[in-house]
Amino acid sequence: MKILSLSGFVPEQICDTIRFTGYSAGTSISHYCGYASDYISQVLNDASFDGAVFPKSCDSSRIIKSYLGQTDKFVYQLPVPARRDEIAVNYFAGEIRAYKEAVEEHYGVDIANINIKDRIEALNKRNEEIRALYENLEEKSYSEYLRGIHKMLATPLNEQSIPHPGKTNTGGKRVYLVGSFLTSEGILDTLESSGLNVVGDNLTESGRLASITPCKTDGDIYKNISESILSARLSPTQNNFGDILERDLKEIKEKKVKGVIFLTQKYCEPYDYLYSV
Repeated sequence: MKILSLSGFVPEQICDTIRFTGYSAGTSISHYCGYASDYISQVLNDASFDGAVFPKSCDSSRIIKSYLGQTDKFVYQLPVPARRDEIAVNYFAGEIRAYKEAVEEHYGVDIANINIKDRIEALNKRNEEIRALYENLEEKSYSEYLRGIHKMLATPLNEQSIPHPGKTNTGGKRVYLVGSFLTSEGILDTLESSGLNVVGDNLTESGRLASITPCKTDGDIYKNISESILSARLSPTQNNFGDILERDLKEIKEKKVKGVIFLTQKYCEPYDYLYSV
């Protein structure tokens, strides 16, 4: 199987997925939902992918399933809870179980719990290494770090390689990045060539990935996965801007940040709502 995923809410503990990075960066601000449309296009036109899994978390992602309705590829949409309490954890656990069963039914495979536990342990180790890199970003080349993560997320779990970025200009102006998955990698070169030193972010593939708590392997495996995924720094699509701002501002102050850069990539971007604060 080769499944293209669109979100950090997709449970990697269940099976391998390839993270979508194919946004074409349209030049018109009116290119609404360009990110979702490029994802749809890749699923429909790239024969190397036989499946798609994506969240049901915002207007852009809600439309995807209807556009993919005519394909015979595996298509699955995961509802994402806006809450983070026990009700939300139990609800999302049920959705993760349903996703696992849908994968098994479509591909004719048996994803045994022991396989899920092995994947949990591997992901815990991977995320711990990412966390260690993130905590020392000010000493690393940020462009090498993030490109390495993108390359990692595009490979199966057992083939993933943790990036080993070189040193950066530690004397540069300390900045913090706000945004979703950064598909326009050229932005990174512009930042570093301008003498900026990225010391933190809340990107899906970086700060939020590093914030995930380790997943337990004992007890209810689906509830454990749910708790781990929902422990990550919140997405704006979960409609809790107060928590996002509190955590971001705390890190910004602790790291003595001198500037905040918003990465708006020409599509419906709820991170923009944080800009005024």
